Amino acid sequence: MRRPKEIHAYLAGPDVFFSNAVVISEEKKAKLAAVGIIGHFPLDNQITVSAFDDPQQTAHAIAKANEQLMMDCCAKNRMGIILANMTPFHGPSMDVGTAFEVGFMSALAATQDNILIIGYTDDARLFEDRVAEELYGGKEHLRQKEGLLYSADGTMIEAFGGADNLMITHAIEKTGGKIVLSFDAAVALAKEWAEQQSA
Repeated sequence: MRRPKEIHAYLAGPDVFFSNAVVISEEKKAKLAAVGIIGHFPLDNQITVSAFDDPQQTAHAIAKANEQLMMDCCAKNRMGIILANMTPFHGPSMDVGTAFEVGFMSALAATQDNILIIGYTDDARLFEDRVAEELYGGKEHLRQKEGLLYSADGTMIEAFGGADNLMITHAIEKTGGKIVLSFDAAVALAKEWAEQQSA
């Protein structure tokens, strides 16, 4: 009988910057464990104290550890999921580090069939609406030309009806993933995918 593969999930997002990051990570990992998925949070990485003496060395150590953690999630004989918190952070778009992590897993998914990317956000607005409201004072200050949306300074606004930049939405959807409006909904999708892989 074929042994079912372990399902591992990397929890990407700006959660690491919050004062209660450890509590958030434990709560999210517990919800994943309840449906048979092993969760991993960037703060699970052990960075040596000496690395923090040099900011650049620290940055490289953290980035390398996070990349390795993502690769470990989708290693041979495992099914890897990245659950990306896409709630806007420091602007109308998602956290840029999380965007990189989505791209990193998307690149791995180009050569591996054991990866699923799921995004979640508590902001239901379209990307173009957030940009218009937060950077330009609302859509009434924008203009349309030949079906495209522009700001008063002539900058084109990406308006494809997505939850964020098109490269992010494409990366998620090409793996069979979706963008949902809560972490719980993301876990439900991950559970459904895991069950399909085990069937």
